[in-house]
Amino acid sequence: MLKYIVFLKWWLFTTAITVAGIFCYKLGGLEVLADKDTTKLSFLILTMFSFMSLWCGVKTWRVSRSMFKGTLGDRRLEFERMEEVGWFTSELCLTIGMIGTVCGFIMMLSGFANIDIANTKSIQDLISKLGTGMSTALYTTLVGLICCSLLKIQYFNLSQAIASSKPEIQRVGESISSVPAAVAVINE
Repeated sequence: MLKYIVFLKWWLFTTAITVAGIFCYKLGGLEVLADKDTTKLSFLILTMFSFMSLWCGVKTWRVSRSMFKGTLGDRRLEFERMEEVGWFTSELCLTIGMIGTVCGFIMMLSGFANIDIANTKSIQDLISKLGTGMSTALYTTLVGLICCSLLKIQYFNLSQAIASSKPEIQRVGESISSVPAAVAVINE
């Protein structure tokens, strides 16, 4: 068995994400994102994702070290509390992405406020606002969904490691709960 298997899983996954991010950057993905997302909420989501991925790495390292030392069961509740922050943040990434979607639709529909059908310039402005609003809506949704999913995978790895200490505790609880039933059978 590898010494820090849980941390190594996180490291491999994060390395793959980093390589994909560098590849996206080299292809001009961040420039397109900066150009198309007028609310810049995508960059807020990416910043939260980066910070929470590093935070997950630190917590995964601590859990791996505790597993190796055999103290995971003693610190399980502490680790579960740390894990909840990650699950919350992954949902927050999705929520901010949906807020960006709503903002994009509002921007898109605001073009209809000053439309004059007879004026060609008015129609061109409307089409421009529709495109800007729709690109903002779609890009923030996409970034929110991707970051949410990638964070959930990282925190799933962490929660599985923490849950590995639970069966021992549950088995002790189950054996204790079966004692009153055995005593009742003997008394009859």
